[in-house]
Amino acid sequence: MRAADAFVIVTPEYNFSMPPALVNAFDYVYNEWNYKPLAFVSYGGASGGLRAVQHAKNLVTSLKMVPLVESVSLPFVAKLVADGAFAATDAHDKSADVVLDELLRWAEALAPMRAAKP
Repeated sequence: MRAADAFVIVTPEYNFSMPPALVNAFDYVYNEWNYKPLAFVSYGGASGGLRAVQHAKNLVTSLKMVPLVESVSLPFVAKLVADGAFAATDAHDKSADVVLDELLRWAEALAPMRAAKP
């Protein structure tokens, strides 16, 4: 965790929020999360997991993380899986490109803050 410059979290929506295992992962460490950008890929039914992402964003800011505005949302994800393989659409691919480009920009911008951290 400490060596990473940024994170992409893939999460389903669970009871209109994030799954307990994700909450536990965030709660398990503190300093290792600080000053790192975070992007989300979410999936679920009609909302595509967006409610989970909104709850997670509130939590990660208390860990001194920077959650990105950009994300990849996969509504009705079961319709995108055939024979056990996920088939992204062009829109998903474009969203992922935007997210990863922005994640890199933030990781570079926050690098001095991570370096100055004791």
